[in-house]
Amino acid sequence: MATIALDFLLGPDLSSQAIAWWGQGPNGWSHVANVLADGRYLDARSDRLGGVPPGVHIRDPQTEAWVRRRRVSLQVSDFEYSEWEANLRAKIGDHYAVWDIVGFFLDKMLHRPATYDCCALAINALQHIKKVPFPLVIPAHQTTPDVLLLIVQTTGFQIGEIEHNA
Repeated sequence: MATIALDFLLGPDLSSQAIAWWGQGPNGWSHVANVLADGRYLDARSDRLGGVPPGVHIRDPQTEAWVRRRRVSLQVSDFEYSEWEANLRAKIGDHYAVWDIVGFFLDKMLHRPATYDCCALAINALQHIKKVPFPLVIPAHQTTPDVLLLIVQTTGFQIGEIEHNA
């Protein structure tokens, strides 16, 4: 057996606080990162972090600033894990979904293929191994970290304790 893990994070900056507040109020999350077996993150970010450019990349979790974190995990077969990770790795180098964010504020669908925000990347990988249904009633690129947390909880993920970074 193998474990798929996701880290839900609340960043310390104002934009992270706004994303979290919009998604769930004072207990919301601003980012989700897929956690590889070696502990590194494979996620989609809009900013350069630890020398890694925006978009879909592998990042060192130590470069991530956060004030609150919660890990969720799901036991899967070795085959499912390898398919999940391969799906994520196939997207390395894809762009961050800037137009999805612009479209949200303009109330228009501006999604571009092969672009991902953190939630869309995580949902896509889970849909690839059939742990999350496809399609969802809300497109993956229109979800928030808080919506994703609810989705994974209903699919059987174990929800870990909340950690606070002093």
